[in-house]
Amino acid sequence: MAERAMFKGVINLIIKKDDKVLLFFRNDGFFNYDGGWWVLPAGHIEQGETARAAAIREAKEELDIDIAPDDIKCVHVTSNLASRTESFDFFFEVSKYTGTIRNCEGDKCADMQYFTLDEVAKLKNVVSTTRISLAGLARGEIYSECKSYRSASKDTK
Repeated sequence: MAERAMFKGVINLIIKKDDKVLLFFRNDGFFNYDGGWWVLPAGHIEQGETARAAAIREAKEELDIDIAPDDIKCVHVTSNLASRTESFDFFFEVSKYTGTIRNCEGDKCADMQYFTLDEVAKLKNVVSTTRISLAGLARGEIYSECKSYRSASKDTK
């Protein structure tokens, strides 16, 4: 019998300004490969925490914004088998928040900018789960899979 999977949970925040989405440029730890990577603001779900609660917590920790539970909606899930720690990535769209977005993790995040989805598609270093999931959302899909960080375009479903 096959061994049962032990998946981690990751949340990703989709924060829009007009027709653009907020991305961080990370060049720390795993993200220092190839000069750094553009990612959605994200974080891990802690033991005993729901995905929604993790998204609200991470928004405060990384961006210094407050989000009410009714102002955040899970819009996409990606099964990520490419990561060293296989995960399910939950993508939450934020409809409203209070506070002013700021980079609270300057030691990890070198930059943050808003991009259109067309601009994201043309960026060189976008983490595969971010690229796959945003592309899937644009097509109206609620689920995608990432099987390899090297071949993101092949793994889009």
